[in-house]
Amino acid sequence: METFEEIIDDMFLSIERALGIYVTLLLVERAIWKVREKYEEASLISYSEEGICLDQLNELEPSKGNLISQEFISAFVTILSRLVGKQLAIELTKQLEESKGA
Repeated sequence: METFEEIIDDMFLSIERALGIYVTLLLVERAIWKVREKYEEASLISYSEEGICLDQLNELEPSKGNLISQEFISAFVTILSRLVGKQLAIELTKQLEESKGA
């Protein structure tokens, strides 16, 4: 779960810098809503202007928490690509991967 938290933190900060906090919060809200359609437990994901918190997902079975985290990341990137275009979403994803490698 820690890996997902790191990815999400990096993603949140990168998107916030590029699009602003309020757009980022709307994207997060939409991604949670999308995942909640499939997994009600996605409502355990909390967020604020400080970032996204997955701590409550640790109360679930580890495989279920990981699955919901993966679905959230996927939904977030999908929504982002629709908003800013596929190319920019790919660029932001590459920047995230590079920052994880550094």
